[in-house]
Amino acid sequence: MTNIIITVIAVIAGCLMCFEGYKMFRLSLGIAGGVAGFILARLFIDMTTNMGMAWNNIGRGVVIILFTVGLGILAFTLYMRALIAITTIVCAFWFYDDFSFLFANIENSGLRFVLTYGAGLIVGAIIGIIVYYAQKWTISLFTAYVGGRVISNVLAPVIWSGISSADYKGIIEQQVFGADIEISYTLIRVIVLVAFCAAGFVIQLKSSRK
Repeated sequence: MTNIIITVIAVIAGCLMCFEGYKMFRLSLGIAGGVAGFILARLFIDMTTNMGMAWNNIGRGVVIILFTVGLGILAFTLYMRALIAITTIVCAFWFYDDFSFLFANIENSGLRFVLTYGAGLIVGAIIGIIVYYAQKWTISLFTAYVGGRVISNVLAPVIWSGISSADYKGIIEQQVFGADIEISYTLIRVIVLVAFCAAGFVIQLKSSRK
């Protein structure tokens, strides 16, 4: 039941950011702050676990809630003063999550983590500065992307589960993508992300002109 509630909240929050991000930018930044808090909570739990600390489900839940709600409220309250920091945290984690393969040849795991996340922090800071000083287009694109990313993280596993556990996989490959393209979870996630990001960006630009 808890997972269902979290899923519904994530989809609603993602849709608000994706389609109403520019008009509701303060709320969108608060949601992004919550995402950043969730990310930091996961990193904190992983780091302390690697240091030998044992966490039970209740402890993990409390830490995640405190980080998520706390940073979300802080971002909403500080508003533009928190924009660059929140953007940096979120983009750095997603860079680490998606582009860690660029540093796969580094054998030392600690050095690999530092370099990958450090590169993500630089990329995130640059994006945050651009969003901070830019106008409608950049803010709309940023919020559409973050909202689309949240939605894809929720919907992609559901879609992939339905496809991979039935006979639909072969049908989709042959009829939609072609026989030469093998469908995968990553492909599904990218398709969902791009679709929602593009739709949200276009809708935000059209609605902001009214």
